[in-house]
Amino acid sequence: MATAAPPVPEPDDMDCSVCHEQYVQPKLLPCGHLLCHHCLLSWLQSQDQALCPLCRCAIMEPEERGQKSWQDVADGFPTDLAMADLVGAHRLLKQSHSCICEEAAATCLCLTCGDLFCEPCRKTHVKQKVSKNHTVEDLTSLTADKVAGSQHAACAVHADKTAELFCPTHGESICHLCATSRHRSCPEVKDMEEKVKDARAVLAELAVTLTEGEARLDKAIQQLDAHLAETEKQTKKAVAEIEAVCARLEKSVQDCRHRLNELAHSACSDVKEAVTETKTCLLQRRGKLTSQKHVVQRVQEAKNRDTVSTMTPVMQTRVGNLDCSATLPSVAKVVSKVTVVIDAEAVTRIEKELSGLGQAKVMSADLDFVPVPVLSFYDNHGKNIVLSNDKQTAEKRVSDWVGGIVVASQPMMTNMLYEVILDRRDAYNGSYMWTGATTTPPEALTWPPHAYGWPSAVVINAESVDVNGGQKLESNVGRKLRDLPEKSRVGVMLDKKRSLHLYINGDDQGEAAPSLPDPCFAFFELWGPYRQITALPGRHIP
Repeated sequence: MATAAPPVPEPDDMDCSVCHEQYVQPKLLPCGHLLCHHCLLSWLQSQDQALCPLCRCAIMEPEERGQKSWQDVADGFPTDLAMADLVGAHRLLKQSHSCICEEAAATCLCLTCGDLFCEPCRKTHVKQKVSKNHTVEDLTSLTADKVAGSQHAACAVHADKTAELFCPTHGESICHLCATSRHRSCPEVKDMEEKVKDARAVLAELAVTLTEGEARLDKAIQQLDAHLAETEKQTKKAVAEIEAVCARLEKSVQDCRHRLNELAHSACSDVKEAVTETKTCLLQRRGKLTSQKHVVQRVQEAKNRDTVSTMTPVMQTRVGNLDCSATLPSVAKVVSKVTVVIDAEAVTRIEKELSGLGQAKVMSADLDFVPVPVLSFYDNHGKNIVLSNDKQTAEKRVSDWVGGIVVASQPMMTNMLYEVILDRRDAYNGSYMWTGATTTPPEALTWPPHAYGWPSAVVINAESVDVNGGQKLESNVGRKLRDLPEKSRVGVMLDKKRSLHLYINGDDQGEAAPSLPDPCFAFFELWGPYRQITALPGRHIP
């Protein structure tokens, strides 16, 4: 008689947030969260608004639903096959099983053929010629992930046959028999291994896209937090000034002081409310990215090839529809200046009559949101350069002294530092990096072998600053560009007057050239021993 299987821990991430049981046909919501199919249907039918029970993001807008029933809506969401595989494998490990001989309890599982064995049958199985190379493991040592990954993709028509091919036309995993019959006229039938390899490459790109989107939203949220802090600072400043005036008065003016404090706080509350609302919106969007990223990673790590192949186009569509930008709504406000206006005549009257006091006036302005550019290099560059890392790393193809110029893909913003880090250099000394700005758009540039004498550009080197290929400004601004060690940082910045400044390791080396026209583009040259640089995130210089 079969004995009970050893207890298997119940993982929380396999539990539905509505029924608190393991998922049954887990449906993937637009926000990236999962609900059982029947729980999703029940939830939709019980709510006035179709909102996710976890993050309160919209599951479906009214105009998207149209004439669909809630049953059709629930059926229409894709099933997370990667999670379904894990749950199925976990349930398999929790159950008690009989050996295929039906005379004893199963103690092990063949991951190759999927059969359960007792110890005597296991020994027989591994001795047989046809199955001697099969992988058999004890049930107590198996994990849900390993069991799920061992499941072979079955043919969409012949469930008893392993799917070794994939038909992109029909989106089906098929066997060789189907390839020569039902799918004979399909334009392209791929090997399953090739399809899975392509799918994993797409999933890796999706994961990068989501990670970068998270980073951009994190920066925007941090800036909102900074504006909230500044609003609070301005509020305290206003209150402090009011307190300074009220301190001159006797106890009889306490009511007036209280009124002015309320005015100051009230004037700032709308700003805080608007910024907080905007932050909530961005947090929701970031939550979507994180949830979808988890799904992509789960599918990416899934061992079941059919699951990876089927889920990849679903996730491509999902990620393509996500908003990964960090643009703030124009309604966001922040207190940029607080001015306390005291009526001098009223003060004189109060000092004499201890009655009445001036007013606290708080000036509100549009949120001064400074977008932080992502520095990347344009495709048009020197002949000795190869770009990688999403065009944020530039490396010389060969150890040559020429052809190593790269230019930023976007125009320079004022008070924004465009900076790179020196990743690698040769041992040779006696040379220096070149940097500066060109007024020619990168797509129209023709590349000289060396930046020296470059027209329509300000070129900074260790000895001088060259302007437009002819004028030489005797300047020691770039003196520290000579013999920079690895991990040094070099950057350029336009101030509000559009004067170009050189920065080395975060320190302003001074003005290199005044009054640059708009637009202009930062450039860097890997001259001499300097072999590789990587762009750093933009940094606002107040």
